[in-house]
Amino acid sequence: MRRPFAYLREIKNGHKILQALMDNTTQEVEDFLRTHNIPFKALNHLPITTCEEGLKIAKEFGSTCCKTLLVKNKKQFFLFVIPGEERFNAKQAAAFLKSSHLSFASPEDLSRLMHTFPGAVSLLGLIFDQNKEISLYIDSRILNAEHIDCHPCTNDRSLILSVKDVLEKFLPSLGVSYFEFQSGSLNCESK
Repeated sequence: MRRPFAYLREIKNGHKILQALMDNTTQEVEDFLRTHNIPFKALNHLPITTCEEGLKIAKEFGSTCCKTLLVKNKKQFFLFVIPGEERFNAKQAAAFLKSSHLSFASPEDLSRLMHTFPGAVSLLGLIFDQNKEISLYIDSRILNAEHIDCHPCTNDRSLILSVKDVLEKFLPSLGVSYFEFQSGSLNCESK
């Protein structure tokens, strides 16, 4: 399994190499979706660096913007998918998971597990989690949306997918289950 971004700090001309790796990862994600008959609409845009930019793109195309965060405790990784306008409360999430502390995954963790980098985390990166190290938690508001937009592990492109296809095709094709939760609540249901 390649680690596309972990060693770039040591390489001269790393920007060109990083772009080539990102393009390859994007292609892998899109090929996976095509192979599993999961339709999507692709949108190229300037790199998104804030949630506000993502919300504007989602509004323009009639989809729901997802904020996706990979956090960890000492034993496990957790991927939270929440509405783009929602603030993530790490203390509340730790209490929800009955964990003493949560921290954000490092850039190295993101590269190894999901072939991505900070600012481009997406549930589509689960295709690279070969050892199933990540537990998935999806906010009920995302599950109730018709369409969501996700990065294909890079922040200069967005894919619009139906939530139905994510739940009925994408996650089952990976053998990934998820937990439904509501931000601000300690209620959780396994799916």
